[in-house]
Formats: sequence, structure tokens, C-alpha cells
Amino acid sequence: ASRIRLGIDDPEHYAAWRLGEMLKERKVKVKGAIAARHRFAGQPLPFISAEPLATLTPEPLAEDIRTINKVSQNLHSELMLRRVGMARGEATVENGVKGIEAMLAEAGVSRTSYDFSDGSGMSTYNRVSPRAGTQLLRWAAKQSWGTAWRDSLPIAGVDGTLARRFKGTRLEGKLFAKTGTVNQVTGLSGYFITARGQTLIFSSFVNDIPGDVSVSGIIDKALLLIAAEN
Repeated sequence: ASRIRLGIDDPEHYAAWRLGEMLKERKVKVKGAIAARHRFAGQPLPFISAEPLATLTPEPLAEDIRTINKVSQNLHSELMLRRVGMARGEATVENGVKGIEAMLAEAGVSRTSYDFSDGSGMSTYNRVSPRAGTQLLRWAAKQSWGTAWRDSLPIAGVDGTLARRFKGTRLEGKLFAKTGTVNQVTGLSGYFITARGQTLIFSSFVNDIPGDVSVSGIIDKALLLIAAEN
């Protein structure tokens, strides 16, 4: 037997449907359609007067960011975008994207160098240039939370999506970067410490990769060469 972990498109509706099925299995009559209704933190319960049966306390924001970055958790990324949007009044993708655009403008990133349609990067409408990536990373490093941000990224040869990359090389434990992989596209952006102790910022994207070609090793070799010569 094997265990397969899958993302659920609508977790709230699935939970409601599953509860309904469990009640039916126990001979409890369930009338009407199964539905999930949403509210945001601090809002009253508009649909029912009874107290909630249970509540779930989310992990602190900083820990959720670590989860997103370390293991590339797409569902959490989508929810984070909506959380950004909530700061603008309503937790929507549109508001979240506006929040990101405002941050990138503050970081000095040109509006012509990116375009976002979701929070996970899975949409084919997403676009970003390597220059935009390095500008954002440079700006982030100068913020009061810059060190915490870098620590939230996967560490080469140590953890997250980089646990098996750069193992046994001079960059093991010295490269901190976010991976990104979809069909025929791969990317790696972050920071690394060179042989002379310099911290360099990089952003690498490869598009339209043939199905039988792996380019991750090529990116890694290039970074190792740069690290050795600086």
C-alpha cells in the first residue's frame, strides 16, 4: 500500500460534505444541500445564532511563512495572498495582488517586470523577471525583518525543497533560496555566501524546458562556480 497526499480544492466544502456523509452513515437524516459559508476573523456569525462547535487556532504568521517557503506549500500561499487582501478590506485575490504591487513599488521594482494572477505561482499568467527578483530580495535584506525572511527560505543541503541539493558542496548550509517548479519551468532565487564570505543575491528562471532535459544541475553548477571565484 502507498500513501498519496493530495491538495483539496475546497477544504471547507469537503469538510461539510464529509460530516454530512458521516451523519448519514449513522442513520441521521440530513436535509438540504451541503454548503460551506465563510466569515473572517472579528466578524459576527450572520447565518446562525448558536456558538461554533469548534475553533482552530492558526499558527503564528511567521511560522506559516516558513511553511510556505520551506516546503513550497501552495494552498497556504493562496490563503496568504487573501490575508494580504484582507488588510485592504476584503480577502480577495484582487486585493491581495494590489497589496503585493504596493510592496513591490516600495521596493523599487518596475511594474513592467512582473504580473501576478495568484498566490502560489501556479497560474500560467504569472510573469516575473530575474531583475525584479533580485531587486525584491535586496530590498528585503535591508528591512528590519530581513534576517528572519532569509531564515524562512530553504537551506541548501539542509532542509525544505533544497534538502537534497548542494549536499556535500561548498554551498551546503550557505545558500538560502526559494525554489519554483511547474511544467517546463524552473526557478531558484535567494542568497548565498561565497568562498570569501560575501553574500550575493541571485535569481534564475528557465522557461520552455524540453520534457527530457533537467536544468537544475546546470543552475547549481553555475552558482558553485560563482561562489568559488568570489
